[in-house]
Amino acid sequence: MTIPTIATIGTPAVLLVLCLFRGLKESRGSTLHAPIVWALFATAGLALDAVVESLSAGSEQGIGLSSLRFAAAAGTFCPLMAVLGAKRPQNRGWQWVVLTLWIVVVWPAAQAVLIPTGLRLELSVVWKLFLVGLVWVGLLNYLPTRNWLAAFFVAGGQLVLLDSYLWRWSLVDRRWVPAIGLGCFLVAATLVWVRQHRKRKKDDPLAWRRFTEFDQHWLDFRDAYGALWALRILARVNQAAEVQDWPMRLGWSGFTLLRMEDISIPSAEQLGKLQTTMATLLRRFV
Repeated sequence: MTIPTIATIGTPAVLLVLCLFRGLKESRGSTLHAPIVWALFATAGLALDAVVESLSAGSEQGIGLSSLRFAAAAGTFCPLMAVLGAKRPQNRGWQWVVLTLWIVVVWPAAQAVLIPTGLRLELSVVWKLFLVGLVWVGLLNYLPTRNWLAAFFVAGGQLVLLDSYLWRWSLVDRRWVPAIGLGCFLVAATLVWVRQHRKRKKDDPLAWRRFTEFDQHWLDFRDAYGALWALRILARVNQAAEVQDWPMRLGWSGFTLLRMEDISIPSAEQLGKLQTTMATLLRRFV
């Protein structure tokens, strides 16, 4: 296989950075700002790794380069972990938790550099399972959302980047691993951007609902923050609906009436309370 060039590496990296900067602009004022900053951090690490891999092609691969590749791959866990703490007011302090997680994940690489025991980084079975578990956490958080395909690309990119430290199931040439990882993340970012900006079709199955505006706010939140936060918001909304005896409930796909045959619809007062409840709950995120 040919050696990846700087252009081959730089193109997906630059495009991914542009997508992320667009995301920074659109997420201004929300708690998704920090996860996107972490994504830029991870992209910079992967780009650096890819450049070093390209420049060192043909030379002997030592423990230093192996550890650098692992540290860059570990950075891809930071954005998804930042989302798990994306609720005001603890979202700021949570970034120290994310940084601590990254330090914990890369600790074997630091030890391997300080106390060399071989030519490449080797992980224990427990550490390998820990890394796979982190991949699954990110995948499962977005699998039930409309960003499920992007979640698969992110998980696939992480597994490719970590393959040489896990069980070496992939046949990808080591020199192409960083570029392929960046490509997977670029596809994921593109899928998210396209879904967010495409116009709703006239035959949208949600168009018949009486709560279309509330549905859209709910779905946007669910797809952006994932299942963990969505389930908590869903439970809080339905708790308020039950206490105040509203004729509707929030489901995974949006609001529905308790009895579709019931001719009574939510009153203006009930819709106002629903709007207030949603605004109060989502204010800590957006």
